[in-house]
Amino acid sequence: MTHTHNAAYPLTPRLRDRTPAADPAQPAIALLLRFVVAMAVLLTAAAFPLSSFFTVSEIIVVGARNVSAGDILARSGLRVGQRLATVDADDVADRLTHYPWIAASRLNVSPAGRVTISVQERVPHAALPYRDAYLLLDPTGVALAVVRSTPSVPVIRVDGVALPWIRIGDRVPSAPTLDALRVLGAVPEEEIARGLRLRVDRAGSVTLTTADGITVLLGQPRGLLARIASLPQVLSAIRHQRLGVQYVDLRFTGSVILKLGAAPAGGGVRH
Repeated sequence: MTHTHNAAYPLTPRLRDRTPAADPAQPAIALLLRFVVAMAVLLTAAAFPLSSFFTVSEIIVVGARNVSAGDILARSGLRVGQRLATVDADDVADRLTHYPWIAASRLNVSPAGRVTISVQERVPHAALPYRDAYLLLDPTGVALAVVRSTPSVPVIRVDGVALPWIRIGDRVPSAPTLDALRVLGAVPEEEIARGLRLRVDRAGSVTLTTADGITVLLGQPRGLLARIASLPQVLSAIRHQRLGVQYVDLRFTGSVILKLGAAPAGGGVRH
């Protein structure tokens, strides 16, 4: 009897049943394509605002009273139709604050093309005799303008100070004048509205004269703000009782001295 041995070999799977091997180049190509598409989108987005579709459509000036809107617009360098990408808000604001009447400014640029220029103006606070005219000053002593007519703000006279020249936009180089401005800032608004004069002598002592002729000796600037606190009540009492006084002495803290004399004149302030 013959025995036949058949060897067992693994069967080769059919070709169609095989899992196709992944091509290592395909993921790299996909990533590259995604990168190219993303960069194209970013470049398009970055370049789009530079196109003619984004331009200044309107310019609005807010907060201007003493300075005309046209003057502010001219100094800003902005114009309707220019590309929004060329509007440098910080540069424009800095350029405007070089104008003496403008203390601060800022820009708001909307995507629709509207540019709003907001300005904070300096306000005339006092006038200083200057040559044959008056120099308008803001509360910090910045020179705003030279006017020929009698100003509506209080006039400050400082003995021994004669400014040979002053550049508009600069702060007055006079410590007594700056002291007088600080004193004026503590004077009640109703007295300023009535009209008054302020004088600083060579020793630095301050004298105030009201519109109805009441002279107030305020003394040295040091400690003056505390002494001047009683001024409204003192002036109110003098006017209510129709007292005739030559002067009111507030040079000493905690005391009020009245020098009786002729009744105060009812005329306006002479400059």
